[in-house]
Amino acid sequence: MDFALQIAGRYLRARRRAFVSIIGTIAIVGIALGVWALSAVLAITSGFQESFRNKVLGVNAHVLVLKYGWDFSEYREVMGAVRATPGVTGAAPFLINPMMITRGERIAGVLVKGVDPTLLGQVLDLPTYLVEGSLDGLRAPNSRPPDALDDDSGPRRDTTLDAYLARSRRDLANPAALPDPLTDPLFAPPDRTRPRPLRTTPTPPPAPQPVVAPADRLAPGATPNYALPTDDPAGADPLDGLARQVSHEAETEGRHPDAQLPGVVLGRTLAHTLSLHLHDQVRIISPLTGADAALVRQGATPRSRDFRVVGIFDAGFDEYDSRLVYVDLWQAQRFFDQGDAVTGVEVKVRNIDRARAIGHRIERGLGGGAYHTLDWESLNHNLFTALALQKLALSFVITIIIVIAAFNVIATLVMVVLERKREIAILKAMGAPDGAILRIFLAQGLAVGGLGTLAGLGCGALTCAVLTRYPFPLDAQVYLISSVPVRPSVAEFVLTGAVAMLIAAVASFIPAWWASRLTPVDGLRYE
Repeated sequence: MDFALQIAGRYLRARRRAFVSIIGTIAIVGIALGVWALSAVLAITSGFQESFRNKVLGVNAHVLVLKYGWDFSEYREVMGAVRATPGVTGAAPFLINPMMITRGERIAGVLVKGVDPTLLGQVLDLPTYLVEGSLDGLRAPNSRPPDALDDDSGPRRDTTLDAYLARSRRDLANPAALPDPLTDPLFAPPDRTRPRPLRTTPTPPPAPQPVVAPADRLAPGATPNYALPTDDPAGADPLDGLARQVSHEAETEGRHPDAQLPGVVLGRTLAHTLSLHLHDQVRIISPLTGADAALVRQGATPRSRDFRVVGIFDAGFDEYDSRLVYVDLWQAQRFFDQGDAVTGVEVKVRNIDRARAIGHRIERGLGGGAYHTLDWESLNHNLFTALALQKLALSFVITIIIVIAAFNVIATLVMVVLERKREIAILKAMGAPDGAILRIFLAQGLAVGGLGTLAGLGCGALTCAVLTRYPFPLDAQVYLISSVPVRPSVAEFVLTGAVAMLIAAVASFIPAWWASRLTPVDGLRYE
């Protein structure tokens, strides 16, 4: 009987050890999966942040110097003061306006940005994004800057609209030429003093006249031969005629552009949309407002100009590749009727993390007042704030996975304590202190957490290497970039491992403390 009990006890202890080993394996795998997911997510979200930042800064400057009001003609003096600011590496003027670009029957709304080709490389990375052509033809030969506008030239707007408003102001300035509302019959009120005639008897309707059949009346069942009216040029809508003219000229001259035309650089997505290739001719048109459309119907013509495609860039950011168009600053000033004025000054700084502080320093150097600055983070505040919140939320959720896996560590150590109660009692009876027992089980829990953490970090590093070697494609229309970006960081991997080990240590402390509090009597009571 005693032999059978010994055999049963040994069998149960063996089953308990096997169960403990299974629980320990599950704990290691759970921690490894959590660390794997957390390290990979941190690398991918950091990749998205860095990729978006590089794309934004590739076609946008670090700091913009702007001026309140229309006239920014003293930009050369401002550029000199900006270049003298510590931390600034380059400055260049720019002019930007929303326009329309057309090629044949295809048309798209774009942002036309006038830049100085000689200074562009100092503030933007656009030359490195060119996949076809170059910036050499952006400025036409024998081109020169426009003359400054007179002080009384008024706001910078379409000349046809200016003429229309000038006529209105001239009429209002000359009241003698306007009709007198007291004497002009057009403004006379209806005469209500005259009595209205009374109707005594109703007027009978006119007698119906007999219908006389025409001489060329069709036979019953015959189909009349209708003739469509001919086009009447006088009755056609001038807007439709203008659209047909622009489409026809762009289609017939698109493949044979004039070599003397000013150049234009556009994105790959926009070039694909308009079916454009290098050296093709395009037409940029000022968008029509309601007043502009009325003037066109009166015979005026909206502003338009032909350009030659000299470069196609691929920034990898669909928002820019499909909307941004670069032209020469001097051509843009003439086209927008700006004179020798710009929208602002683009600035590149040595340390992009200090762009905001350098912007404030530039404002103080310019005396504030009409000038103000915008840094790249403020211009894209919503985008980068959303990315930061997404990274924080994902990290929190995946850290909970590691916490859940840590409960397996607790279960494993509790089972080990129950399995080793006799050994613990013997050690306590031999004089082992509580701290020694605590350190033994704490070390076992940290060993389980350490194995899971190392396995998870290794899988995370392998995932980053695979995604770097074989990028996972994305829809650029939705995600704005073409593939999943990955930026593994040693600091983030170390932080992930430290968090996992801290969670494992906290989970191990509870059963280890319980084991250290056992007495020899409790451990040998059932032995």
